[in-house]
Amino acid sequence: MREGVARLQFMGARYILNVYWQERYCRCNLPVPPPMKRGAAMKFSKLPTQLLVVTVVLALGLCSGQTLGRQTVLAQDKAVIEAPKDLAGYKAMETRVKAVVAKVLPAVVGIRVGGAAGSGVIVSEDGIVMTAGHVVRKPGQKVTFIFHDGKTAKGKTLGMSMPTDVGLMKITDPGKWPFAPQGDSDTVKPGAWCVAFGHPLGYRPGRPPVVRVGRVLEITERVIRTDCPLVGGDSGGPLFDLDGKIIGINSRIAGPADVNLHAPINLFHKCWDRLLKGDAWKTDLPSRDDADVKKPFRQIVKAANKCVVRIKCDGKDAALGTIVGPDGWVLTKASELKGKVVCRLSDGRDLEARIVGTHPRFDLAMLKIDALDLPIIPWKTGKMEVGQWLISAGMGDDPLAVGVISVPRRAIPPVGGLMGIQLGDKDGAALIVKVLPKSPAKKAGLKPNDVITHVNEKAAANSAEVGNLVRRHRPGITVELTVKRDGKILKIPVKLGKLFTPALKKQQIMNRMGVGVSKRSDNFPAVLQHDTVIKPVDCGGPVIDLSGRVIGVNIAHAGRTETYCLPTDVLIAPMYEMMSGRLSPALLKAAKKAAVEKKAAEEKAAAEKKAAEEKAAAEKKAAEEKAAAEKKAAEEKTAAEKKAAEEKNAAEEKAAAEEKAAAEKKAAAEKKAAQEKAAEEKKAAEEKAAAEKKAAEEKKAEDKPAPKQKPEEKESNGNSSPSPSRQEGILVQSISAK
Repeated sequence: MREGVARLQFMGARYILNVYWQERYCRCNLPVPPPMKRGAAMKFSKLPTQLLVVTVVLALGLCSGQTLGRQTVLAQDKAVIEAPKDLAGYKAMETRVKAVVAKVLPAVVGIRVGGAAGSGVIVSEDGIVMTAGHVVRKPGQKVTFIFHDGKTAKGKTLGMSMPTDVGLMKITDPGKWPFAPQGDSDTVKPGAWCVAFGHPLGYRPGRPPVVRVGRVLEITERVIRTDCPLVGGDSGGPLFDLDGKIIGINSRIAGPADVNLHAPINLFHKCWDRLLKGDAWKTDLPSRDDADVKKPFRQIVKAANKCVVRIKCDGKDAALGTIVGPDGWVLTKASELKGKVVCRLSDGRDLEARIVGTHPRFDLAMLKIDALDLPIIPWKTGKMEVGQWLISAGMGDDPLAVGVISVPRRAIPPVGGLMGIQLGDKDGAALIVKVLPKSPAKKAGLKPNDVITHVNEKAAANSAEVGNLVRRHRPGITVELTVKRDGKILKIPVKLGKLFTPALKKQQIMNRMGVGVSKRSDNFPAVLQHDTVIKPVDCGGPVIDLSGRVIGVNIAHAGRTETYCLPTDVLIAPMYEMMSGRLSPALLKAAKKAAVEKKAAEEKAAAEKKAAEEKAAAEKKAAEEKAAAEKKAAEEKTAAEKKAAEEKNAAEEKAAAEEKAAAEKKAAAEKKAAQEKAAEEKKAAEEKAAAEKKAAEEKKAEDKPAPKQKPEEKESNGNSSPSPSRQEGILVQSISAK
């Protein structure tokens, strides 16, 4: 038995740690990350706080066997039904399962309550429907029931028990309805085979209730564990034995596929009349916030309760207020105020209030209402210690809530906004190394390799300074960055976002399991943190100790385990400063306007100065460019003239050279012609001399006597040679011819 309790305690702890994922994914019909799933949970578009409480209570119930007074029934505690040993046994079981399906399927229904979906089973001819308590959500809601053949019927929710997760509904349409018989969960033994029905992930057209078969692995007075695999949408579906009788209702799952938990049907029987009547209850024992527990504090909180007012903005609850002056002074939380502000006093009067002062550092606002003779608050200052009781005052006779101081007095640091970039340093400047996808920086148009030089006109020499300047501003605030990109200076506004880390994600998950978190729950110079659970709309009221005197005002609910109270000694100075009117919205608005105008004037002057400097620089640059152009033109002119002169000289030299060459050529031609003429004449003379010589030789040959006889010789001699004078003449003539 102890082993079973320990096992269920472990399971309960897992429920608590993973309840958000169970609710968020399984109840919203989203993919569920392993290993934790919420099998029997509904799928809701939004996460109701009550449902989270249901889950936590159920998980805590599993962890505390002694408190709930149940006993674990394990295999060693009672006879175990063995699984079939052969195929024949499984064939016989198959026949019984088919018979169960045929018998009970018409009674299994899908359920729609608003945007939520689950399962159920009709248990009476007049249309009473069993389901899970978290499917009911609250009594009196309209319901649509969907039968296995797709037909529908209208109905309403009845009662619910959050500790045991059981609930009833009723079909209101006229008629007689098919129903399934009820069994006795006390007779169920470990190892018993069972059949689970439901609509996994909600009803789907054309798909009847889905059948799953498994065994009872463990059973207690409050829970049956089986290995029938369940998932979101199966919540409220029936669990049958093999005789076709209801033994449980699908409730939840956790961990492995064999951890599927069902509410035993006998839990319905124990509170049947209350469920049928439409009652809804959260726990079997009163919690510390129940009236019976808070009753002893009633007398000491009486005076403080009279100093509490309900703050309404545009007709909706926004915060509580604390009367700090009998002539109509009311202190409250500033960040919750908007629209028309009305104070509802403890005597029921609704009085319109005007904001006479706000103090952003403390998130405080001072209101003024037209009322006199209001209660005087009993203030108290002094040291407060961890473990000391704190009682939050409210509008009724009882305290709003009670708790203890959790840690010593401390400051709450601000939550800075982020851009979603990775910065580095290069050449003495803040360089964007990476821009995260879907980040504020990405949306604003920042790019890698951009250099950030200023944040809101304040110079930032490196990445550390950029980070410090940005973190001074809260998420949602827009900062203006001065950025260098490709030689250009850009002004880029970036709306800061929130840091999102696994640790913060886990914190958000756990906080959603409570009553919510105040819009502003950070950046307070000093607070008392206590474990009182109050809604954000209940912040702003007084907090007392066991003496009945007010030690501070609740300023924020910061998470599932912590509420912040501004101590009295911290409140006094800003309270009277706001009463003085120096922090009135009009003055603050005027101061803000003046600051904006001053900044605008400074920016204008800076812009004009910059424009003048840019103009002077442009004029100087233009003059320099003009001088450079003139100098260049002069140099080009000189170069052109020099070039022209060189070209002229070259042309003249070329012409002279050409003339000289022509003269030389002409002279050479004339010389050549003369030489050719002389040669021709010489040739002609030689030819003439040769001709004359030839003629002379021929004549001489003719004049020479024939060699015959001496007479011939004689005759020849008779033809005497020319006289010497003739020979000379011939000789002279030859020489002249030459």
